[in-house]
This record gives sequence, structure tokens and C-alpha cells, in this order.
Amino acid sequence: MPSNTSQEKVRMKIAVPLFKERVAPYFGASSKILLVELQGDAIAHEATWEVAGEGAMEIARRLVDLGVNQLICGGIQHRYKNWLVGRGVTVVENQRGPARELIQNLSHPIVREEKGLRKTSLTS
Repeated sequence: MPSNTSQEKVRMKIAVPLFKERVAPYFGASSKILLVELQGDAIAHEATWEVAGEGAMEIARRLVDLGVNQLICGGIQHRYKNWLVGRGVTVVENQRGPARELIQNLSHPIVREEKGLRKTSLTS
């Protein structure tokens, strides 16, 4: 287990469905997803993925294929959440606010340790 913790500190991929610059209210209803790769506590890469016309299950499959470790979203149906969690993706749901701000908050080791990456909600 300690090797996973040190590995997560080195590299982590986070996905956030977007509504403009904010977290979209519902997974699968957004036409864009922000993809961020953290190295340590810093953002190493950032891209926006256009997903217009794709269903929630197809988006979930692509996130797993891309190696996403964590999904930050508003709401999400249980079947998609359970499917993602079963494939090792941490789902942090019931989030709202500016997407990049939430990612920065979660990238701090103290916040991650206090809240835990397996929690399903954080206080913003």
C-alpha cells in the first residue's frame, strides 16, 4: 500500500466534466471534460476533451482507458459510479464551483490526507 501512496504523489490523472469553467452538475450531461495530470502537487499537463454526443458509459470507458485516477463531478448515476470505482477510479461527487480551484484544493497533500481520496464528497 505505501508504494501506491508514493506513486499517487508522483502522478495522478483527474477528470472533471465542465459547464463553462465550473464543475458540470451531472456526469454524462457535459460536452467537455477537463483532463489534468498532476505530478506531485503541481499540474503537469492539462487538456479539454470534447465529448459532445457521447453517452455516459462511453465517457466512463474512455476515462478508464486514459488511466484517469479520479473523477470530480456534480451528480452521477450509481451504475456509472460503481462501474468506475470497480475499475479503480475514485469518484468525488456532489462537487460544485470552479473546476481548477477544486483540483488545486485536492492536489494539496494535507487536504487529500484529511478528506481521503476514497471519500465521495468534499466540503468546498
